[in-house]
Amino acid sequence: MGDLGAPSPARLFVALGGFGPAVSAFLVLAITSGTPGVLHLLRSIVHWRVALRWYLVGLIGIPLLNLFAYLVVPGTFSDFVAPDSRLLQVYMSEMAISLTIGIAPVWEEIGWRGFALSRIQRLHGPVVGTLILGALWGFWHLPFFFGPLARTGPNSTWVSATIALVEFSIGLMGLSVVMTWILNNCGGSTLLAILIHAAFDSSGLALVAMFPSTPPYYLPVHYQTLGIAIVFSIAALVLIAATRGDLSYQRYQRDVA
Repeated sequence: MGDLGAPSPARLFVALGGFGPAVSAFLVLAITSGTPGVLHLLRSIVHWRVALRWYLVGLIGIPLLNLFAYLVVPGTFSDFVAPDSRLLQVYMSEMAISLTIGIAPVWEEIGWRGFALSRIQRLHGPVVGTLILGALWGFWHLPFFFGPLARTGPNSTWVSATIALVEFSIGLMGLSVVMTWILNNCGGSTLLAILIHAAFDSSGLALVAMFPSTPPYYLPVHYQTLGIAIVFSIAALVLIAATRGDLSYQRYQRDVA
């Protein structure tokens, strides 16, 4: 998710968490596969030759799901403010920040989807492997729920933070299923994974303008926890059913063979 305003002394730890997956991926590849493995991952990061529809699904479809995640939370619709032309400007500017000076989309996805996804699908299959990866992704955000980096609000308790973390992790597991399906149709392009992650974060921040009373915290029964858990879980279940649990993995295997 996007930066909700961590205090300045904590930004170093946030940066370490963001860079961790990519650094780990390159280290493991350097040790186990050497230069060929590292170069393969680097080529995946610049793999842009995919059908236009998958860019549209990532850059437009994911923000639409984020909008639904706001709307399904009880009481949120009453806070709705019709968007104006600035909404697209904010979304694009947040995307630019995420893809340049931001950390999470680029560096996390090099590790999560660029390195781990293909291996975990091979070991556990597309659905189970993706759910495992999504759960790890959610757990990676644990410091945002407990400890000095917590972004759960001044009145948060251990119970409320735990509920929020569980909801948030379920949401990321659902999003992971959507991402796996897209990437399996795109030859495992890490570039597209980065763009989807950035679209998810950036649209979540941009949509705040349409729901001005939404508190900027991870809370139970909140857009960033319950909302994404509901909407992305439904999207994941639809894709699993529609692809009969394959998530286009057979196509991925043919494309990379």
